[in-house]
Amino acid sequence: MSESIFDRITAFLGTKSAVQKVADDPVLTAELLLLLHIALADGKTEKAEYAAIMRIASTDFGISPDEFGEVAEYLKDFGYETTSSQAALAFADVSFERKVQLLRHLLTIANADNELDPKEANLIRKTAEMLGVTPEELHKSH
Repeated sequence: MSESIFDRITAFLGTKSAVQKVADDPVLTAELLLLLHIALADGKTEKAEYAAIMRIASTDFGISPDEFGEVAEYLKDFGYETTSSQAALAFADVSFERKVQLLRHLLTIANADNELDPKEANLIRKTAEMLGVTPEELHKSH
């Protein structure tokens, strides 16, 4: 049975933009905020860190590089007064594996420029403590 024009229109209109997907998912919003916070933690924005965020957004969250600019604008507006600690609280009820994935993403971005700044390390350490993930657990789950 072929797809009717109405089915195609409904499917097209039913697809959410990347910004809508992020806005509808508090955990995803929190993670993307944390990824941006880690990239800015050392006070400089490196192209390698931004490229790492784009890669994670694309491969893990289905946000294309073309859409990421809009998502970043949304996060800038939405997360203007959201601290890293507040964003990490969104992960309170997610699975251990999801918490570990967040920490791995933070480490990927922090190390993207081949330099782990003390401010980046501190943010990752504080986030891990808030999530209840020890360095041993993080290493072991790799």
